[in-house]
Amino acid sequence: MSKKSARRAGKPLAADASTNPPAAVNPVDKPAQNSQWVSLSKSLTAETQAVKPPAEATPAKEPPHLLTPLAAVWPAATLPEAPKSPEKISVAESVKVTFVLFEPGAKQVSLCGDFNGWASHAAPMKRQGDGHWETTVALAPGRYAYKFVVDGHWIPDPLAHKYVWNQYGTLNSVLQVRP
Repeated sequence: MSKKSARRAGKPLAADASTNPPAAVNPVDKPAQNSQWVSLSKSLTAETQAVKPPAEATPAKEPPHLLTPLAAVWPAATLPEAPKSPEKISVAESVKVTFVLFEPGAKQVSLCGDFNGWASHAAPMKRQGDGHWETTVALAPGRYAYKFVVDGHWIPDPLAHKYVWNQYGTLNSVLQVRP
């Protein structure tokens, strides 16, 4: 090693902070700093006093009962588009949709949904030779929730692409009909 680097290494470090006071990063004199805080706090209080609630505030909505199923208060549980009733659908704007369910051991299957008032026997399905059940319904373009009733048990469509929770805490299948 050279003498120069040996001399630097040999210097003792300061043992306490009193011998080497820290340098100020942002030196501001105390009176100037205090006046800035006073002006800032005055402007904040003036702004907060200027903000007033609207004259007619809507009453607070009562929270749902703790035992209400989550599906009843969940935003996705409601369908945005109200479908037309089957008797108001004109032939020109309706689309024929075929529903299929593979249940070879079932004795009776029907289709229920918001398009038929969730009536369990409004759309009975016919058994085909290979064990699947089928029915065709004319629907207006829109979004529909539906289920199958298999021997008295309500089941969602296993082939559906979308599902929503219903007020009973179970899933409904969702169908989007496009023109």
